[in-house]
Amino acid sequence: MPNPTAEHRRWLQAIENAHFGVWDLDPRQETVHYAPAWKARLGFPRVHAADSTSFWRCRVHPADVETMLGSLRSHLDGHADSYSACFRLRSNGSGYRTVVSRGRVIERDAHGAATRMVGTMIDLSSRPVVADNASTILSGSSEISTAADDLSKRTEQQAASLE
Repeated sequence: MPNPTAEHRRWLQAIENAHFGVWDLDPRQETVHYAPAWKARLGFPRVHAADSTSFWRCRVHPADVETMLGSLRSHLDGHADSYSACFRLRSNGSGYRTVVSRGRVIERDAHGAATRMVGTMIDLSSRPVVADNASTILSGSSEISTAADDLSKRTEQQAASLE
């Protein structure tokens, strides 16, 4: 923007100095722009360049990637009002960080396909209690799912035995 207004400059400063990342996704091109300060905080070079979505996707912890992508696809496909996911993201040099990412599609083409999505990402790692709880939730989510499946099967078996 050649000559931003004072209000626009205030918003830029707020985004650049906040402890969260702002992202802008182009699902058709499979590219994403992150706020330069966010990329720098995570230790990535080329802070002003767009990245491929695969570059970021491969940095999501293997145990979290399916859930994160499921939430993203659900929103992109129009089945959910917004996108929200908590997952571990590998930074460049400081290991995994627990983050919460939220966003919304703001543009769709004439056929309803998402063409632009924007959102934020918050690093919970610097908040020890929250990060510990998020890690516990993330590591326990598959156990909860397994327990729910087991309970459902037992309930069906008990119902069948009563017939």
